[in-house]
Amino acid sequence: MAETVDRSERLVGVWRRSTRTFGFWWRAIFTLGLYVLLLWRRNQITVTTRRISQRRGDILGGSETSISLENVTDVSVDVPPLGALFDYGNIQVQSAGSSGAEISFRGLAHARQLRDVLFDLKDGIPDEAAREKMKRAE
Repeated sequence: MAETVDRSERLVGVWRRSTRTFGFWWRAIFTLGLYVLLLWRRNQITVTTRRISQRRGDILGGSETSISLENVTDVSVDVPPLGALFDYGNIQVQSAGSSGAEISFRGLAHARQLRDVLFDLKDGIPDEAAREKMKRAE
C-alpha cells in the first residue's frame, strides 16, 4: 500500500527589504516630505481682525469654514499630557446658532495662544497686542 504525501502549501517565512539601507531611508524621508507638502500645509487656521477660518484639505481637495469673530460663542482647548510638554492641543470653536463646533483642529501648535488671541480680538484689544501674542507663539 502506497503512503500518501501531504503536498498542501504552508508558510515557511517572510523576508522584507532591510531598514538599514540607504534606499529605505531615502524613501521614508521622501514620503514624509510629501506629507508636509500635500497635507500639513493644506490644514490650517487663519485669524484676521474680523474672522477665524479653517482650511482642511488632502491630496485631492479641501474645504474652508469661516466664522465672524462677533459670532464666536465658545472656544475650548484640550491639552493632552504630551501637548503640555510640546505646546500643542485640540481646539474647538463654536458659533452662535450652531449645535456643535464648527471649527475643530486636533494637534494644533500653540492652541492656548490661539484661544487667547481670539478672546483678545473679541474683547476689542488692538491689533498690535494680538499680533504680539502670535509672534510670541511662533
